[in-house]
This record gives sequence, C-alpha cells and structure tokens, in this order.
Amino acid sequence: MTRIDYIPALRRLAREQDRVVTMAQLAAIGVPQSLVRERVRPGGRWQRPLPRVVVLHAGVLSVAQRCRAALGFAGHPDAEVMVTGTAGLALHRIEAAPLPSGVPVVDVLVPDGRRIRTHTWVRVHHARRMPSAMTVDGVPVAPLVRAAADGVRESCDPEWAGDVLRELVAFAGVRPDVLAAELGDAALARKPAVGRLLAELDTGIRSAVGLARTLVIRTGLRQPLWRPQLRLDGSFLASPDAYWARDGVALDLGPAAGSGRGRLETLGLRVVRIAPAALARHPGEVAAAVRAALAAGPYGPLERITVLPGSPGG
Repeated sequence: MTRIDYIPALRRLAREQDRVVTMAQLAAIGVPQSLVRERVRPGGRWQRPLPRVVVLHAGVLSVAQRCRAALGFAGHPDAEVMVTGTAGLALHRIEAAPLPSGVPVVDVLVPDGRRIRTHTWVRVHHARRMPSAMTVDGVPVAPLVRAAADGVRESCDPEWAGDVLRELVAFAGVRPDVLAAELGDAALARKPAVGRLLAELDTGIRSAVGLARTLVIRTGLRQPLWRPQLRLDGSFLASPDAYWARDGVALDLGPAAGSGRGRLETLGLRVVRIAPAALARHPGEVAAAVRAALAAGPYGPLERITVLPGSPGG
C-alpha cells in the first residue's frame, strides 16, 4: 500500500476514534512502522501514551481520549472491554465525579482470562461476567451502577464515596439495595460506613417520597409521575423524585449538594427543590411553590424527552 493509499484510511480512523488508534490498526491500513517511530519520538507530531496505543497529536489528552487509550491498551476493539470506576462516572456526567482533567487513573473492565494487567495510569479489573456496555461519547462504558461500585471499591475517600452514592440514589433513581448488591458483601464489610449510608438513604428517600405523595393528594395538586426515568434523545438524563411531564417540572427531594439537578435546569426544565423536612413542617408553602411552577410552564424541550415510569413503590 502506498502513502496515498493509507492516508484516507488514517484520516477516517482519526475522525471516528477521536485520534486514538492502536498499533495494530495502523499496521492494518499500511502505515509504515518507521513513520510511526519517527512521529512518536520526543518532539514528534504524535505520542504513544501506552503500549500498543498511538494518539495522533502531541497535545494534552482529553478524558475521552485517555479512556480510548486505556481501552486500546486493554485490547479494544478486538476484545470486550469497557471503562468503569471514576472515569466511567465522569463519562456518565455524575457531578460528584472529578472534572475530566482530574481523573488520574482510568479503570477498565475486562473478562476473566484476558492476560492484561494494570499499567501506569490504567487500572485493570477482571470480571467473571461482563455487563452490557453503554456508549457515552463514542466510548464503551460500564453501566452506571457497576462504574460506581468499582469507583467506591477503589476509593480511599469515604466522603467522596458518600457523595457518589447520594447522587445515584437521590437523583439518578438507583435503589440503595441495587447499589448494595453491586458493591458486594465483602466490600461493605470492609467499609461499614458505606453500608450505613445506603441504609440511611433507603429510609430517607422512601420517607420523603411518601410525604410528597400525601401532600399532593391533600392539597389537590395534579398527580405527577413518581421516580420516573427521563431520557434525552434516547440517552439517560435523570430520575427526579416526581415529574410533571406535561409541564417540564421536576421535584427534587435530594440533598443540597450533588443532586444533579443542574442537568435539568441547564436543559431548560424547571426543578423545584424541597428539603424533606419542609414537606411535614410547611406543606402549604411547598404546594404553593409547586403550583406556581406548574402555572408558569411548560418548560424545556419536551419533545426531546422520553419519560419511562418508575417503580410502583416510588
């Protein structure tokens, strides 16, 4: 293959894979090894951040490029691998996760039996049963609960782990028992604070949603959908405690920090945030705030939002 032959294929790879390719892919389209060696040397136009991986520029890698590089090192696209842990949470847009520039380690999940080990800033997890990957920004990522479980297992910061779990339960609609099952009894035994937090969240969320249901009935507010899943253009957006789909109004009973409500507000929806204690102490004020929000609507690009019902128990 001549130089003219491989350039279109190289440009296509760069465009489709965010300029992150493997050595095997370069060889397959006919890029000479001598050219690769020349361009990845110090001061060259490319870089090789990991074995078997080349990035087709010399600048700082974005979080998506770091994730793609980690996956290429672990064998993607020829093998079933996916990003998990803290980097996975960042791709899932979890607000408690660090900013993209602050992800020092990329965790990747690979099937048991793959002879691949942790290397520099890529931490490898082996799984007996691989979950079905989601695609975020073109990158295969472990489902949200699995990414959170891997991140919490590896974290030495209980405050950060608590922030992640609170956000998943209070705003992403993940049940505490589902999180507990994914974390596993062994992990919870090593981190008893995590187990206590999950139990507290379970009790608090059920109690707050129950109070909100009672308030809606007693004050004559129009019934919302309870704990539904909202999707934007087919991708998961949020799972607020209550949602009036015709009006684009969400009720957030979560904690003040890390609830994730900014996603809905940025989109143009209206979020009414209520402290759970106010449901019992000031029900009239709460009902008035919700009624005013409904009267001023509708909000947001409702045509882009799909609403899936939540669990019957709220």
